[in-house]
Amino acid sequence: MHDAILLALLLVTPTPDAPRNGWPRQIPGAPGSLMMFEPETDTYRDTVLDARAALSVTPSGGGEPVFGAVWLDCTVRTDPRNETVTVTGGHVRTLRFPAEAAVDSAAIGTAIEQAIPALAISFPLARLRTVTAGSSRMEESLSDTPPTILVRDHPAVLVLIDGDPAFVDVEGTNLRRVANTPFFLVQEVSSGTLFLKGGDRWYTATATAGPWQPIEAPPAEAVALASKSESEKQTGDSLAAGAPGTPPEIIVSTVPAELISSDGPLRMAPVSGTGLLYAANTTSRLFLEINTQHYFFLSSGRWYRAKGLSGPWSPVASNALPADFARIPPGSDRDDVLASVAGTLPAKDAVLDAQIPQVAEVDRSKAEPSLQFDGAPQFARIEGTPMEYALNSSTPVIFLRGKFYDCDRGVWFVSNSPQGPWNVCTWVPPVIYTIPPSYPVYYVRYVRVYGFTPSVVYAGYTPGYTGAYVYGGTVVYGTGYWYRPWYRNYYYARPWTWGFAVHYDPWSGWALGYPAPWWHPWGWYAYGGWGVVHAGWWGPVGYRPMYRPIGGPVYGAGYRPVSGPAIAGHGTVQGSVRTTGMVRTASVYDRWGSGVRSAPSGNAMRTAGSAGRGTSVQAQGAQTRGAGKGGNGSAGKGRGGKGRPGPRGGRGGQKRGGDGVREGGRR
Repeated sequence: MHDAILLALLLVTPTPDAPRNGWPRQIPGAPGSLMMFEPETDTYRDTVLDARAALSVTPSGGGEPVFGAVWLDCTVRTDPRNETVTVTGGHVRTLRFPAEAAVDSAAIGTAIEQAIPALAISFPLARLRTVTAGSSRMEESLSDTPPTILVRDHPAVLVLIDGDPAFVDVEGTNLRRVANTPFFLVQEVSSGTLFLKGGDRWYTATATAGPWQPIEAPPAEAVALASKSESEKQTGDSLAAGAPGTPPEIIVSTVPAELISSDGPLRMAPVSGTGLLYAANTTSRLFLEINTQHYFFLSSGRWYRAKGLSGPWSPVASNALPADFARIPPGSDRDDVLASVAGTLPAKDAVLDAQIPQVAEVDRSKAEPSLQFDGAPQFARIEGTPMEYALNSSTPVIFLRGKFYDCDRGVWFVSNSPQGPWNVCTWVPPVIYTIPPSYPVYYVRYVRVYGFTPSVVYAGYTPGYTGAYVYGGTVVYGTGYWYRPWYRNYYYARPWTWGFAVHYDPWSGWALGYPAPWWHPWGWYAYGGWGVVHAGWWGPVGYRPMYRPIGGPVYGAGYRPVSGPAIAGHGTVQGSVRTTGMVRTASVYDRWGSGVRSAPSGNAMRTAGSAGRGTSVQAQGAQTRGAGKGGNGSAGKGRGGKGRPGPRGGRGGQKRGGDGVREGGRR
């Protein structure tokens, strides 16, 4: 039963029928001020309802709140005549707070269990009927379609372009940039020659397909433009020094792809205590099962199998892997893959980490979205729902029953017009949480309104907003769909799954990888100073995962699991502290302004209802100013070339999201 719950933690979403008052509620008897937000249901069996809820704890002496989550086994009483369900009692199954948080989990758990009967939690019976079915449907709807898997036995770098290159003139220069890639890639207009900046080196080619050659003296205009580009180095990023020697091969792909690059012919080594071999001279997670002679490759948390490296590759569910994968020793060179093997302690830990919310206080009098439209707003239907979504907006906009809902950096806004004015949402229509993963705005399902006061709204998100999804008992990165971006005058990217060696470890969560020591990502990507912003390649505008080389071991001494006992021989170390990956990585709210307000307390906060005028977010994070008025904002300069249609069916063999979507003005 517990395993089934883990499968559904992120994928199932409650569907309350109307705004509710009374949440969050203060839990008496706990140390400090303990607030529970409205519980969300997961599964129901034999009068036992599995649920989870966000928590906030403020120390007795004051200070900043700590946010966490609780998983509950609740006994319920159903009333078919009145179509209601009432929670009569409950047991705390799991509590989850950041490892460094000074909270008394035992006292908190006891207080919650004692308070549950008095909370008088009730909800419509229809919600109970849809819990299990909704979880199953959502798991099936993520995509396992493999990307193009490229194999090289020498140092190589994969450069992704989202379809055919979309060139945009760089004003005042003889250059055009390729807008639909995060890489620093420009073309000299007069000669048609392409230039790619990678770390300390430059490369050139006459076509994007190559061949690419190193160049010592790139055009001065290209060098000047690169120097204006915003540095991508951020605090906490792990950056390897560029290695001298032969430059890597540059491989450009215009379809979803992943690269296995080794230092010479593959050198296989045994995995102790198993019938597995692993490729020791590549950072890619590539294994060979001796008995079957099948290769297994882990990419973005998904497993693929093939008889040979040339493919074809087929998906393998994380709970259908050969049993030896679960026997990979913690502390060994490839132990990081244990988080992607269903049933293992690291996998269960990762699923729990994926439920810890990031929460912010949004100032209702100041917060304004950075939304812009590229031309007149254009909307497309989300099939099977009453909703439409904007095709040509810089942030996700949903049209529903005469109102427009904009999700910008973890905050919901509402308006009667796509041009504004916009107000901070105090309630989000439940149907928004049914958007299928095949649509590029799916990730907004993981942004919620937890409550509000007359002056602030308590907004939050779980890691699905930044691409981490529970799937088959593990956490994967991305939906697996290849969404068509928007490009007319401006380019608006949609979330990508493949191409950046995205990988997971318990210390820092999901990160962009790179085949160190051949290159590091700093100096390859470019956004700010040359007219390009973080355009949504990794979800919310302005967000990207941190950089971290793929390495190991990660479950050795110092790792402290939270979901179960210590791993034998590699468990809790005296004095060791592990921050969960969700808390370790930067918050989307860091892109807003000001600091953290105190935790919600008393009965001043309500959920749902009226909204006020919205602009700055009081978040768990840095102090930067929120940008732009609704409907304005800024984007890259220069005119675009030929327009591209809205999302539609598959391209290049990779499953595309947004089938059945039309382009054009809202009806």
